[in-house]
Amino acid sequence: MKTKVVLNFSPEAANTPITNNLIAKYRLLVNILRAEIDEIGGKMVLELSGKADDIRKGLDYLKASGVGVRPIKEGVRRDDEICTHCGVCVSICPTKALSLDTKTGKITFTEEKCVACGVCIDACPPRAMEILI
Repeated sequence: MKTKVVLNFSPEAANTPITNNLIAKYRLLVNILRAEIDEIGGKMVLELSGKADDIRKGLDYLKASGVGVRPIKEGVRRDDEICTHCGVCVSICPTKALSLDTKTGKITFTEEKCVACGVCIDACPPRAMEILI
Protein backbone atom coordinates (compact mmCIF):
# COMPACT_ATOMS: atom_id res chain seq x y z
CA MET A 1 0.00 0.00 0.00
CA LYS A 2 1.11 3.60 -0.66
CA THR A 3 -0.07 6.91 0.71
CA LYS A 4 1.10 10.50 0.36
CA VAL A 5 1.00 12.91 3.29
CA VAL A 6 1.99 16.47 4.11
CA LEU A 7 3.70 16.74 7.49
CA ASN A 8 3.86 19.98 9.50
CA PHE A 9 6.66 20.06 12.07
CA SER A 10 6.68 22.04 15.30
CA PRO A 11 10.10 23.18 16.60
CA GLU A 12 10.14 20.19 18.98
CA ALA A 13 9.28 17.66 16.28
CA ALA A 14 11.82 19.20 13.87
CA ASN A 15 14.62 17.88 16.10
CA THR A 16 13.30 14.30 16.21
CA PRO A 17 14.51 11.54 13.84
CA ILE A 18 11.01 11.11 12.40
CA THR A 19 11.86 9.46 9.06
CA ASN A 20 14.41 7.15 10.68
CA ASN A 21 11.77 5.98 13.15
CA LEU A 22 9.21 5.39 10.38
CA ILE A 23 11.74 3.15 8.64
CA ALA A 24 13.22 1.35 11.66
CA LYS A 25 10.21 0.98 13.95
CA TYR A 26 7.35 0.71 11.46
CA ARG A 27 9.08 -0.99 8.50
CA LEU A 28 7.94 1.68 6.05
CA LEU A 29 9.57 2.75 2.82
CA VAL A 30 9.82 6.53 2.94
CA ASN A 31 10.10 8.60 -0.22
CA ILE A 32 10.71 12.25 0.66
CA LEU A 33 9.09 14.24 -2.13
CA ARG A 34 9.78 17.63 -0.60
CA ALA A 35 11.18 18.94 2.66
CA GLU A 36 11.72 22.37 4.16
CA ILE A 37 12.59 21.91 7.82
CA ASP A 38 14.89 23.79 10.17
CA GLU A 39 15.15 24.22 13.93
CA ILE A 40 11.91 26.24 14.07
CA GLY A 41 9.78 23.70 12.21
CA GLY A 42 8.69 23.19 8.64
CA LYS A 43 6.94 20.99 6.12
CA MET A 44 7.61 17.67 4.43
CA VAL A 45 5.75 15.79 1.71
CA LEU A 46 6.20 12.01 1.98
CA GLU A 47 5.09 8.95 0.11
CA LEU A 48 4.86 6.05 2.56
CA SER A 49 4.84 2.44 1.35
CA GLY A 50 4.24 -0.67 3.39
CA LYS A 51 1.56 -2.81 4.95
CA ALA A 52 -1.66 -0.91 5.70
CA ASP A 53 -1.39 -1.64 9.44
CA ASP A 54 2.24 -0.44 9.54
CA ILE A 55 1.28 2.77 7.72
CA ARG A 56 -1.56 3.37 10.20
CA LYS A 57 0.81 2.81 13.15
CA GLY A 58 3.40 5.09 11.56
CA LEU A 59 0.83 7.87 11.08
CA ASP A 60 -0.33 7.43 14.69
CA TYR A 61 3.31 7.75 15.78
CA LEU A 62 3.69 10.99 13.80
CA LYS A 63 0.58 12.50 15.39
CA ALA A 64 1.70 11.43 18.89
CA SER A 65 5.07 13.08 18.18
CA GLY A 66 3.44 16.45 17.55
CA VAL A 67 3.65 16.30 13.77
CA GLY A 68 0.61 17.56 11.87
CA VAL A 69 -0.47 15.00 9.26
CA ARG A 70 -2.62 15.78 6.21
CA PRO A 71 -3.24 13.02 3.66
CA ILE A 72 -2.96 13.89 -0.02
CA LYS A 73 -5.77 12.05 -1.73
CA GLU A 74 -5.98 13.86 -5.03
CA GLY A 75 -2.52 15.21 -5.82
CA VAL A 76 -1.92 18.53 -7.53
CA ARG A 77 -4.39 20.47 -9.66
CA ARG A 78 -3.86 23.37 -12.02
CA ASP A 79 -6.59 25.97 -12.47
CA ASP A 80 -6.52 26.59 -16.21
CA GLU A 81 -8.47 29.83 -15.83
CA ILE A 82 -5.83 31.34 -13.56
CA CYS A 83 -2.70 29.93 -15.28
CA THR A 84 -0.89 32.57 -17.35
CA HIS A 85 1.45 29.99 -18.97
CA CYS A 86 4.48 31.92 -17.77
CA GLY A 87 6.61 28.75 -17.61
CA VAL A 88 8.11 29.19 -14.15
CA CYS A 89 6.73 25.81 -13.08
CA VAL A 90 8.23 24.01 -16.09
CA SER A 91 11.77 24.95 -15.12
CA ILE A 92 11.45 23.65 -11.56
CA CYS A 93 9.23 20.56 -11.89
CA PRO A 94 11.47 17.62 -10.89
CA THR A 95 9.36 14.97 -12.64
CA LYS A 96 8.59 16.93 -15.83
CA ALA A 97 4.86 16.71 -15.08
CA LEU A 98 4.68 20.29 -16.31
CA SER A 99 5.97 21.00 -19.79
CA LEU A 100 5.77 23.60 -22.52
CA ASP A 101 3.87 22.74 -25.69
CA THR A 102 6.08 24.46 -28.24
CA LYS A 103 3.30 24.55 -30.84
CA THR A 104 0.75 26.39 -28.69
CA GLY A 105 3.01 28.12 -26.14
CA LYS A 106 0.83 26.66 -23.39
CA ILE A 107 1.88 24.72 -20.31
CA THR A 108 0.65 21.13 -20.19
CA PHE A 109 0.20 19.20 -16.97
CA THR A 110 0.52 15.40 -16.91
CA GLU A 111 -1.00 14.31 -13.60
CA GLU A 112 0.38 10.75 -13.89
CA LYS A 113 3.95 12.09 -13.66
CA CYS A 114 3.20 14.35 -10.68
CA VAL A 115 4.43 13.24 -7.24
CA ALA A 116 2.74 16.14 -5.39
CA CYS A 117 6.04 17.58 -4.17
CA GLY A 118 4.52 21.08 -4.15
CA VAL A 119 7.46 22.90 -5.74
CA CYS A 120 5.21 24.32 -8.46
CA ILE A 121 2.75 25.64 -5.89
CA ASP A 122 5.31 27.92 -4.25
CA ALA A 123 6.78 29.00 -7.58
CA CYS A 124 3.55 29.81 -9.44
CA PRO A 125 3.15 33.63 -9.62
CA PRO A 126 -0.64 33.61 -10.23
CA ARG A 127 -1.16 30.73 -7.74
CA ALA A 128 -2.79 28.46 -10.34
CA MET A 129 -1.44 25.26 -8.71
CA GLU A 130 -2.77 23.67 -5.51
CA ILE A 131 -2.43 20.43 -3.55
CA LEU A 132 -5.79 18.75 -3.17
CA ILE A 133 -6.12 17.06 0.21
